[in-house]
Amino acid sequence: MIIIRNINLESDNPEKLRRKISKLINKKNFDYEIYRKSIDSRKGIKFSYQVLVDINPSDKELKKIKNADRFEFRNSEIEINNPPEEVAIIGSGPSGLFTAYVLSQNGVKVKVYERGEAIEDRIKTIDDFKNSGKLNTESNIQFGEGGAGTYSDGKLTARSKDPRVRMVLDTFHKYGAPDDIMIDAKPHIGTDLLRDVIINMREEIKANGGEFYFSHHLDDIEIKDDNVVNIIVNEENIKSGAYVLAIGHSARDTFEMLSEKIPMENKNFAVGFRIEHKRETINEAQYNGKNTDIEGNILPAASYNLSYNNKESGLSSYTFCMCPGGYVVNASSEENMTCVNGMSYHDRNGENSNAALIVTIGEEIYGKELLDGMRFQREVENKAYELAEGKVPVQRFIDFKNNKKTKEIGNIKPSVESAYELANLRNLYPAIIDEMIIEAIEYMGNKLDGFSDDDSILSGVETRSSSPIKMLRDKENKSLGLSNLYTIGEGSGHSGGIVSSAVDGIKTAEAILNRK
Repeated sequence: MIIIRNINLESDNPEKLRRKISKLINKKNFDYEIYRKSIDSRKGIKFSYQVLVDINPSDKELKKIKNADRFEFRNSEIEINNPPEEVAIIGSGPSGLFTAYVLSQNGVKVKVYERGEAIEDRIKTIDDFKNSGKLNTESNIQFGEGGAGTYSDGKLTARSKDPRVRMVLDTFHKYGAPDDIMIDAKPHIGTDLLRDVIINMREEIKANGGEFYFSHHLDDIEIKDDNVVNIIVNEENIKSGAYVLAIGHSARDTFEMLSEKIPMENKNFAVGFRIEHKRETINEAQYNGKNTDIEGNILPAASYNLSYNNKESGLSSYTFCMCPGGYVVNASSEENMTCVNGMSYHDRNGENSNAALIVTIGEEIYGKELLDGMRFQREVENKAYELAEGKVPVQRFIDFKNNKKTKEIGNIKPSVESAYELANLRNLYPAIIDEMIIEAIEYMGNKLDGFSDDDSILSGVETRSSSPIKMLRDKENKSLGLSNLYTIGEGSGHSGGIVSSAVDGIKTAEAILNRK
C-alpha cells in the first residue's frame, strides 16, 4: 500500500479524484481510500487529499509517482502481564471512558464512578439550567457522563502522530460517529451526535462486565505504605486492584482534597472571553468571498486558528476551541460563579461562529501558592456572576475597547443559549490581560477580515481552557510515589481535548494491563 499526498481538486468529486489517482499511478484498476481531506483557500477553493492506494510498486516505480511513499498502519501494541482483576475509575470523560473501554475489552472488570449524571439525565438537567438558571453543581456542562467535551464542538483534532489517535477515531466511528471523522483534516462529531456515541460505548463496556455508578462523588482517598488502600465514594469505602483518577479540569473540590495527598504543582493556563462573529463573515474571509466550490457545492462552515505574541510583555494570546456555526453556553459548575464555553451541533449551521480568545498566564499573574491558579479562576468567575447577576455578561468589542458598558447590540446578536445581559467586561481580569486581548483582536483583524469588527461580541468569562494544576506522575501515568494510583486526562494537567485525553486513557489501560 502507498500513500499519495497533496492531490488537489477544485471540487470534492470522487470521479475526478479517481481519474487523477489513475493518472499518477498509471493504472486503471485499483482500490483506494481517502486518508485525509482538507480545504485550501489560499489561491481559490481547492480540496487537498491524501489517499491510500492498494498497490505494491517497485522502488523504481514508486519514485515516478509524485508525492508518494509506502504506508502501513501502525497499531498500538497491548501486552498483558498480570493485570488486576478489577480497576476503579473516577470520571467518565474521554480519558476515563477509554481506560475503561480498553481494560474491559481485555478481560479486566472496571467500575466507573462519575459525580454527574448519565447523558440521558444530564441533558435534562442542563436544559433546565439553560431555561431556569438553576444550577446542579454535581451535574452540568462540566460534570457528567462524557465529560466537558460532550457539550462542545466535539473536535477530534490532535497534533500527535501516536497510532492510538487512529484507534480513538476508529472507536468513535464504530459506535456511531459519522464517516467523515476518518478523513477530515479537522474532524468533529458535534455535541448532538457525540452523546449517542458515548452511550453506545458505555453499553459495550457494560456488556463486557463493566459497571457505571452515576451521581457518585469522590470524597477521599486513603494511602498507606505508598499504596492507595481504598477510596471513599459517597461516604462508602471502595477497594480495588488499581485506581484511576480521570477527574476533569473543573473538579476543584477534588483538587483541594488531593493537594494534601499526592504531588502536584501549578501550571500555566489561559483565560479570556468567547468572541462571536457572523458565520457568513468568517466564511467569506476564509473562502475569499465564495460559499461554493467550482461545481456549486456548498462549502462547510469555515474555521480559523489565530495567535498573537507581545514581545514586550512576554504574553501570548490565541484562539481556542473554535466552533463554526456554533453557540456560547453557560458552563458554570459552582454556585455564584459564571464561565462560558462554546459548542456546535454536527451541522454547524448556527448564525454565528465563536471561539475562545484567551491569554496564557502563569504564577507571575495568579500567585505562587499551590492552587492559586484555581483561586484566580474562582475570583474572576465570581466577578462575572455578580456583574450580570448570574446571567452571561456580553459586550461589543468597540465598547470593551472604550471601557464602557454596551447598551445595544449591533449587527451581531449573541448566540448564548441561556440568559445574557449587556455589560462592561473590563476589569474582570487584571488590566494587563484586558490590554492584551484588545491588542490580540486588532492584530487578528489584520489577518482575518471582520475579526476585529466593532460589533463582534465578547462574552465572559472563558476560564476553563485547561487545568490550573499538574499532577506529577511517572512514565506509566502513576502518581509519583504510589504504586496503584493513575492520574490522567485534562484534570491531571497532562492532556487537552477529547483525542489527547482519550489517548492518555488508552496508554493508562496498557500500563495497567502490563504491570511491571
